[in-house]
Amino acid sequence: MALLQEINDLRMQASEIARVLGVQLKNCADASFSVSGFSTDTRTIAAGNCFLALSGENFNGNLYAKTAAERGASLCILTEEPQENPGIPYLVTADSVKAYGDLARHHMAGRKAGGLRVVGVTGSSGKTTVKDMTAHVLAAKYRTYATSGNHNNHIGVPYTILHMPEDAEVAVVEMGMNHAGEIRYLTKIAAPDAAVITNIGTAHIGNLGSQENILKAKLEILDGMEHGTLIAPADDPLLLGKYDDLAKIADVRYITRMQAPAAGLSAENIVETADDTRFTIICGAERAEACLPMTGLHNVTDALLAVQAGLTCGMTLSECAATLADFVPGAMRSERVKIGNITIIRDYYNANPEAMAAALQSFGTIAGDAEKWALLGNMNELGAYASARHRELGELCRKYADHAYFCGVNYNDFAEGYGDASAAFETQEQLMDALRGALHFDAQKPMCFLIKGSRGLHMERVNAMLEALIQEK
Repeated sequence: MALLQEINDLRMQASEIARVLGVQLKNCADASFSVSGFSTDTRTIAAGNCFLALSGENFNGNLYAKTAAERGASLCILTEEPQENPGIPYLVTADSVKAYGDLARHHMAGRKAGGLRVVGVTGSSGKTTVKDMTAHVLAAKYRTYATSGNHNNHIGVPYTILHMPEDAEVAVVEMGMNHAGEIRYLTKIAAPDAAVITNIGTAHIGNLGSQENILKAKLEILDGMEHGTLIAPADDPLLLGKYDDLAKIADVRYITRMQAPAAGLSAENIVETADDTRFTIICGAERAEACLPMTGLHNVTDALLAVQAGLTCGMTLSECAATLADFVPGAMRSERVKIGNITIIRDYYNANPEAMAAALQSFGTIAGDAEKWALLGNMNELGAYASARHRELGELCRKYADHAYFCGVNYNDFAEGYGDASAAFETQEQLMDALRGALHFDAQKPMCFLIKGSRGLHMERVNAMLEALIQEK
């Protein structure tokens, strides 16, 4: 069964919208009409949509009310009186972002009353892969809908919910954050029945200050549950250490690939190859063989979290395990491209210290006997920890890569850890200029490149330059 695709024709009566937001409709003699979907972008408005005007430092959505009407909108939600009468009903609320969330919360409550089950996913790293794996597992048995793209914040979660198909039986909602309090806001909108926390790492530690604060922020996901199920790795010491507190408010189900005794679901006989990872999943007296077409022990942990979500929703162990064989990771997440005897691993959706370490470890297995080149970008939002973490990354590269090149503001720290100042550069262009002089292609010599960095660095540009260089040479 394929995953359900998002829609933009959700019907909601105008009077209902006004009631949820606690404001009066204007330009309206009869509030019994319904909108057919919600849009925050006049470029994508469909006929009958409700246009919700968002504003920021460099834009003011309220100025586009008339444009929205001309393009087919039947209602506008604004934060100020329009400069020009849009010619359609509108309402004015103090905060359009909050309005978006309030409408999504209201809609989700109605859907859950009708039987919808919700699985929330968060964590320091791997949450998008776990979200995708979980949705893939559940889609084998249920009509499943999941967060698309990067819709995991205060705008993205309402978008996800208000674009959910009417026939969805299970929704898998990803929740991200940069600061404390953000997941608490999101989980009270999504109201998950089960919550998956992938790990407690150091992503955004520059904003949160410590891993203990990151743990508190991730555990906010429980604030939206009514004694639901928490799924977490027992191999994470911070999450394992909170068991006594967590068990008072949730049904805690741990998983492990390191044989932690607290876990009810585990993996053993793990065998990695360049193409896949095979392992046995054990749940009580049951066993099931699994084959995941990805390399890396961290992906086994991700798979176990997804399988536990499937079990929690009523699937059997054998059903869950069988789904893993045809899982395909999303774009920019361990994607592999082959050009002759050269392999490029595109893994630049995002980066943090834990994700970098996992990528480098699996890099060695994927590359095998090929010459290993790591092309890495800065890890952002590490604050006072940035220098130390980039030095550690440099040291890791000595272990896992034959050659390593780095770009970004912490290039000097990387070079110090790596022990070669000529391998680190401030810009991508400087990195590629150095690489151009260092690379020598040989049809008899296989090569493997890992490209990874924080999303803000847009390491896809390095990939484009590398592929062009390969074709040129």
